Amino acid sequence: MPQRARFLAPAQSPVGLPCQLEDSWQRSLSYGLTRDDDAQPWVASTQLKDARAENSWVKHLVTPMLSRLATELTSHPSIMVMSDATGLVLETHGNNDFLHKAQRYALSPGNLWGEHARGTNAIGTALALQQHCEVSGGEHYLNRNAGLFCSAAPVFRPDGHIAGVLDLSTPALAPRRDAAALIRRAVCEIEHAWTMSALGANRWLLSLHHDQAVLGSARELLLIFEDTTLLGANKLAMDEFSLTCGHFGVLNIDTLFPGIDVRAGESIQDASNHRRYYTRQTLPARRYSGRGTTQPQDGLAVEKEKALRIVNAGIALCVTGETGCGKEYLARELYTRSQWRNGNFVAINCAALPEHLIESELFGYVPGAFTGASPKGYIGKCREADGGVLFLDEIGDMPLALQTRLLRVLQEKKVTPLGANSTWNVNFALICATHQDLTTRVQAGLFREDLLYRIQEFHVRIPPLREWPQLERFIHKLWHELGAPCRDLTLSDEVVSALARRPWPGNVRQLLSQLRVLMALAEDGDRITLADLPGEMPLARPPEPVVVQVDEQSAIAEAQGNMSLAAKKLGISRSTLYRRLEKRQAG
Repeated sequence: MPQRARFLAPAQSPVGLPCQLEDSWQRSLSYGLTRDDDAQPWVASTQLKDARAENSWVKHLVTPMLSRLATELTSHPSIMVMSDATGLVLETHGNNDFLHKAQRYALSPGNLWGEHARGTNAIGTALALQQHCEVSGGEHYLNRNAGLFCSAAPVFRPDGHIAGVLDLSTPALAPRRDAAALIRRAVCEIEHAWTMSALGANRWLLSLHHDQAVLGSARELLLIFEDTTLLGANKLAMDEFSLTCGHFGVLNIDTLFPGIDVRAGESIQDASNHRRYYTRQTLPARRYSGRGTTQPQDGLAVEKEKALRIVNAGIALCVTGETGCGKEYLARELYTRSQWRNGNFVAINCAALPEHLIESELFGYVPGAFTGASPKGYIGKCREADGGVLFLDEIGDMPLALQTRLLRVLQEKKVTPLGANSTWNVNFALICATHQDLTTRVQAGLFREDLLYRIQEFHVRIPPLREWPQLERFIHKLWHELGAPCRDLTLSDEVVSALARRPWPGNVRQLLSQLRVLMALAEDGDRITLADLPGEMPLARPPEPVVVQVDEQSAIAEAQGNMSLAAKKLGISRSTLYRRLEKRQAG
């Protein structure tokens, strides 16, 4: 166990701190955290329940593994913690005595351990680095966590995205010397099982390794193919072939293994990285019939690659599409693949926050800036996103008065917190999203034209789900990602066809909810048939159009674009005013 550093003073980082933790300390400072902060951020039980439902892979892939590790965990004062991709703790297992003590450190389900919430810590820092890390005693940014030794590593999905973090925590005075090996082995098993579960009716697996004896174990490299197109891999294979999310669905097997005979069961293959591997193929239920023609690529794939170049260049990207079509999902995917991935992905929903709070959320404030302000102040989302990506969702709902300040920040790359006299330099990639027609809102006087040009330097439209090609293939993909193979659940062809024909006004979000319902109602081993399929939800009848009188436009003009003041003058709510204006535009 390497000797750990000592602290010089509460505000200083430890002498000899590894570079990756030194950088984490600097990020912690930028979040406005102090070493004596005693807050323990957590989510309500309903949010934890939703998070567990969205991460059903934990139940099917992690829980069985933790049961197998029960003896190793209980023999030492240690616990294993499984978080999601935001650092939210989903499950905690291990030594009962230490579990009780660990409550002081808020390691129970529902607690948030991202760096922004608790500063330098193994879970949050592993997420930020996207790799294994250890944090011991005083290396934790918060003093309250100095009694812990933690070793953590991210769990990667077969599509290359981080699904969560597995952490092993022990008392700092009694660390486990095998912590790193135990964590790496466990994560390797999870990723292997997840990749193996991708085998389906049209998907086959290629197992490979330099050592033939390793084939069939969790240490083998796994590649997922449909026909000859690479769809995914376990992390070991991603690292071996330098694969990223952008390769999946695009790369052909010939690129990795020139001249490979895909009909060979077991063989030795020369790869494009100039290495030789023992290989074994696991064919799909419908036996692969030859090289054939690959499936057409996702129609959005080309636009995604353009968008990635735009984000890497620091050019503002605007993503439009109907509610639930995956605008934020695309933004996060671009972030994880971009040069900004070592910074934060900071999201703010402009429609969800009250108008009087958006400004302080975006730009921050100094202590005592307004009634109810935190005595410590707040750095704001713009500064939090420095070096990363700022994602402004529902940008079309941003109040006009705030649009002016945002435009100035984007032009000058400087932020002035509320109540402050000094400015802060910021540098981030901007991704905005909306389901509204911003050009129409400009014409209605609800959105600044100069801001539109600034945030929409490049535009990507995500089509509604009903327009997607190969929707049946996408349904199978979601079904697998939800963990269906782990429970041996299958969808009949009739069900998949029926789902693909539905209009899905709620798009991917609605489809995902429907699949979760089918999975929740099914018993292990079931084959879902049309009889199990709930009927379509009736669409609400649209309300009668409302004619907007000229006095409403006059009220907006008199209020100089302040929608709250205009609504007050008219004796109606701000949301009612927005709704009437939108109906007028639609008419």
